[in-house]
Amino acid sequence: MPDTPAIVAHARRLGEMIADHDAAKKLEAALKALEGDVDAQRALTDLNRHLQAIAEKERDGKPIEVDDKHRAESLQKAVVRSKTLRDLQVAQMDYSDLMRQVQDAIERDTPDAPASPTA
Repeated sequence: MPDTPAIVAHARRLGEMIADHDAAKKLEAALKALEGDVDAQRALTDLNRHLQAIAEKERDGKPIEVDDKHRAESLQKAVVRSKTLRDLQVAQMDYSDLMRQVQDAIERDTPDAPASPTA
C-alpha cells in the first residue's frame, strides 16, 4: 500500500506532466497574449460590466431597455471579433477537456475510492 509521500510524489509528477502538455502550454500562451492585448481586455471587461448591469436591473425588477440589449449585442460582437479572445476560449476548452479526461481516469481506475464531494 502506498504511503502519503509516494502519493504526493506521483501527484507532483502528474502536475508536471500536465504543465508540459500542449493544452497547458497553449492556455499559458493565450493568457500571455491577452495580457498584451489591451483592446481584447477592454472588450471583455466592457461586456462583463454591461452584462452585470443588466443582471442587476433584472434582479431589481427594472426593465431591460432596447438600448441595453443592442449594447450587449455590440459588445458581444467585439469579443467575438477578437482573435486573442477566440484563441483563449479554444485553449480554455482544450485544457478543460484534458482536466476532465484526467478526472475521469482517476474516478474510473479507483473503484474503491470514496466518492468525491461534488458527486
